[in-house]
Amino acid sequence: MKIKKARYFSSAVLLAGLLLWTACGYYSFKGALPPHIKTIAIPIFDSQTPDPGVAEKLNELLMENFINDNTLKVVDESKADLILNGTVLPIRVQPAVVRSGEEVAEDKLTVRVKVKCEDVKTSKVLFDQTFEHYVPLSINASLDDRQQAIDEALKIIADKILNATFSTW
Repeated sequence: MKIKKARYFSSAVLLAGLLLWTACGYYSFKGALPPHIKTIAIPIFDSQTPDPGVAEKLNELLMENFINDNTLKVVDESKADLILNGTVLPIRVQPAVVRSGEEVAEDKLTVRVKVKCEDVKTSKVLFDQTFEHYVPLSINASLDDRQQAIDEALKIIADKILNATFSTW
């Protein structure tokens, strides 16, 4: 009797596992993309900031994100189904925490990037929006600290751009 129950139990667990596996299956964003979209080009963005290398760093992060995601192949503009163009807007540093007596205790560094994603084959703009992220910055921050804050903000913005590219469908 115990052997029969054990057999039924293990069969039920196996069946439940198979049903769960087939129900969840493999999920990817590829099913959400129109069938003609297989490639993307990411030319280096324009830059309105005097900080050196910001547009190049964002381009590198975006390419890395899309390559790692592996949904769209990153190609040259002449072969692309989608093109991401954009501009890094001026980076702002503003007081974030003010102590009594109006003494600034901490700043916030804000990076903003205006991005347009266009379907080349249909000439349809999928999105045209500004992405931004801010990072707390010590009022005594060095140039290296500032660069680290910019890099941190760019990483978050690159992730937001990747997600926006797939959520437009």
